Amino acid sequence: MGSFRRTSFGLKLAVRPEIDQVFASRLVGQVRANGFQLDLGHLLLRLPRSFGLCHGVERAIELAHETRRRHPGARLFLTDEIVHNAAVNARLREMGYRYLGGRYADGITLAELGPADVVVLPAFGVETTELERLRAQGVQLVDTTCGEVMSVWKRVRAYASDGFTTVIHGTPNHQETRATVSRAAQDDPFFDHRLAAPGAWIVVRGLEDAHALAAVIAGDAAPATLAARFAGGACSPGFDPARDLARLGIANQTTMLARETLAVQEVLRRAFVARHGEAGAAARLRQADTVCSATQDRQDALRELLRDPPGLLLVVGGYNSANTGHLAELGRARGVPVHHIEGAECLSSRQRLRAWHAPSQRERIVEGWWPAGNPATIAVAAGASTPDARIGELLRRLAALGGCSEQRLLALADGVPQALALH
Repeated sequence: MGSFRRTSFGLKLAVRPEIDQVFASRLVGQVRANGFQLDLGHLLLRLPRSFGLCHGVERAIELAHETRRRHPGARLFLTDEIVHNAAVNARLREMGYRYLGGRYADGITLAELGPADVVVLPAFGVETTELERLRAQGVQLVDTTCGEVMSVWKRVRAYASDGFTTVIHGTPNHQETRATVSRAAQDDPFFDHRLAAPGAWIVVRGLEDAHALAAVIAGDAAPATLAARFAGGACSPGFDPARDLARLGIANQTTMLARETLAVQEVLRRAFVARHGEAGAAARLRQADTVCSATQDRQDALRELLRDPPGLLLVVGGYNSANTGHLAELGRARGVPVHHIEGAECLSSRQRLRAWHAPSQRERIVEGWWPAGNPATIAVAAGASTPDARIGELLRRLAALGGCSEQRLLALADGVPQALALH
């Protein structure tokens, strides 16, 4: 077996300058210092008080850079995207990382790797079966899995050990959710705690799935009604509703909407009360708040900003980033025009931009997106995997489209009065 590491190589200070050069933004720092907004005269740019990279993502990026510094001559690999942000993954590819799976995979297989090779595990973690294969191959493993994710793993293993079926509020094919449910069903070779028997699990995407489960739990619908809804990897093999819905432990993908998770829990709790009474429900249902604190902070900060609605909300981050997509959902729920974009390059002009269209799961062209008003007010929110540099690029692009020069933009960001900045 090769080596396994979850901690820093002690090279944080050495790699920090190169990380800041690529991912930091002086402009964003100035906007933070100036009350999270930038008044450009005819355009007002606003940021929520919490946005962008979370601690877990920063740690993953740091550890990937440290690994390159620690192993300068080794072949470096990632099992999949380290986080759901194209710019971050592009940087790692420039550094020489190759991908064993996902959209950046280039055809190399695990069978071609050996003890001299280094494999970095992403912030979402990997499934236990994949971890076993990597260990058997003898590669050197560096694990960047977020601590918040591992807390969920411990929770679902406790559920499984006590004979409770795990219900995950999440997306069945998301890397994190796949890694989490695997811990309910199989041993993790790097966890001390061993499972006595595999635990059952089921993934609830949202309230519609929760209501379908609740109807069966309460006895209002036949168990057979769940087969089609939870097909395709949304439940454990051989899932038996009559057996596996008797006792449930609820957790969630850490990047979900916190309020929706609470709503899912309440729907299932009411079903158990209807079937077993309050005391019976308390004995048969366990609940836990496993939404990441950084995800919660960003959602709360955006809700606060939206109390004074902007003319437009731009959410910047990876299209496959769950927490970024949920920020866009929050804006739409408040009735604010919202576009989810990957970066400044999506803004072609004041008439046209490219944005993600969630219902069709593809990018589309949006015409006439620039908001009305004098000043036009645009808020920018960013998911937990979006570096400040990408946010800064977007602010610069918006300023340019609003007729503000780079020199005047920086002067205003530095707190120079508008009258002086015009000169």
